[in-house]
Amino acid sequence: MDGTVESLLVTGIAVLGTLISAVLTQRQANRSLTQELDRLDQWRTADRAEQTRHDTALVHRVVYTALNTAARRYLAALTDQLHALGLGTGVEATTTELHEARAAHADSYAELQLVAPEAVLAAARTVNHRLNHTYGILMRLTNGTERPNDSPDVAQAAITDLWSAGLPELRESMRLDLDLPDTRRLRGR
Repeated sequence: MDGTVESLLVTGIAVLGTLISAVLTQRQANRSLTQELDRLDQWRTADRAEQTRHDTALVHRVVYTALNTAARRYLAALTDQLHALGLGTGVEATTTELHEARAAHADSYAELQLVAPEAVLAAARTVNHRLNHTYGILMRLTNGTERPNDSPDVAQAAITDLWSAGLPELRESMRLDLDLPDTRRLRGR
């Protein structure tokens, strides 16, 4: 081989090495960029999932608070109706308040049905049924259309049970869904 051919061959190999090096460097940069974009996409997906969980918990908290407030108001109105029946005075005013409290509870319960998980729905369904059953007893007593098992004592027992067990169990199911501690246990009850 003469010097010119050798020179061209060495130059060609050097140029080819330089080009291959550039291609390999570019491939590595593309691979690194792809990995970085994948990590960024995973981070965004995780961030969106966390934001969704946060938003869901916030909606649940608002709906649960509204239902708890409405259920307590409904139960207080049932209690007031029972007392008014016992006294024989103010029944018309307490009946009006009872109807309003019942309507507010129905609205809150309907909203809960759209967002709550089954465990909370089951507890709310039970409380709703018991509240409405007690309402039926009191309305029949108010209207003088009571059934054989309707009495102020039966209504009082239902009200007492709702205050002591029904509402606390509903609140506990809500706390569990929100991952909140049971405040009864925290207070040593």
